[in-house]
Amino acid sequence: MTALGSAAHQALIARFTDHYQADPRVLAIAVFGSVSTGAWHELSDVDLDVVVADDATIDPAAEARAVFGPEAVIVIERADSADVVLDSGAELSVRWHPLRATSPNITASLTVVAGRLSGAELTAAGEANRVRPDTQRLLDVLAREAVDAWKYHGRGRPWDAIAAVERARHTLTALRGHRDQLNLDPADPLAALAAVLAEATSSLDLGPARRALLARLDLAGKSSA
Repeated sequence: MTALGSAAHQALIARFTDHYQADPRVLAIAVFGSVSTGAWHELSDVDLDVVVADDATIDPAAEARAVFGPEAVIVIERADSADVVLDSGAELSVRWHPLRATSPNITASLTVVAGRLSGAELTAAGEANRVRPDTQRLLDVLAREAVDAWKYHGRGRPWDAIAAVERARHTLTALRGHRDQLNLDPADPLAALAAVLAEATSSLDLGPARRALLARLDLAGKSSA
């Protein structure tokens, strides 16, 4: 298996899997996102997916603190997940769920690191939950965010511009069902926007009206992808 992330990432993953090694509730632990695909940065957070037995009771905040103790300075709890920031500055995002509730959004990048379920089993469970996206609505959102990014840049608001580019990127993920591998430079919002649009048009038909609208942004040659 290819190494997952940096030595620091690997240490966090090992610490997490060691904690659950003998826990009968846990059926599998998977890593997904950039640390799994190899597109990580030293500052990337670790995305973990924990498949538990159907009858398991999980308190996400309590689980996070049981693993990391007082090192977990920040724990933001949701119904079945927690975002954790350690005193070292390292970040993790963890979701605990039964197999039938596996998210389709992790299937393209997951790597099983512990447990008795295979990656194929998690992928099949996730794909069973995939809902066909509202393509036309999402294409409208993508185009609108692109226009907004271009306008923000023209108004001298680069932070708002790059935020709009990121929203366009998240919309692209929703359309395709998996994350891209783009390495965007937030210091150059127009090049980042051009890269996202090039990625979108490589696999999606935006339609003549949206294409004409986006052509007015004059982004030709600005993509750094």
